[in-house]
Amino acid sequence: MKILLIEDSIDFLNKMKSFLEDMEYEVVTAMDGLEGIEMLKKHPDLVLIISDVNMPNLDGISMCKRIRKEQLQSPPIMMVTTEGSKKLRKEGEEVGVNYWLIKPVPQKMLISMVEKILNQEKS
Repeated sequence: MKILLIEDSIDFLNKMKSFLEDMEYEVVTAMDGLEGIEMLKKHPDLVLIISDVNMPNLDGISMCKRIRKEQLQSPPIMMVTTEGSKKLRKEGEEVGVNYWLIKPVPQKMLISMVEKILNQEKS
């Protein structure tokens, strides 16, 4: 199963990528929302998108708006971010964000969420 990880912090990106690969997922990466959209178009077999909100060029919320506007097929989207405002979370929900986790996310919680999301998608 293939996951798209979109994160502008190289350290966090590498840590998350390694962690997801240890869980035996194939991981495709992007550094911002523009690259994320390109990867989404390039990899129609994605089962999950994990994205940050604050990124250069195109932030996570704007990326979701573009995905919706362009009517791209999209797997569930999970935001993993330092942003926790109710207003931003509501805006995220309105543009298709399915899950929202606040950094730092304990590894056990992340494992649990990824497995829960992917098990829901299977059924």
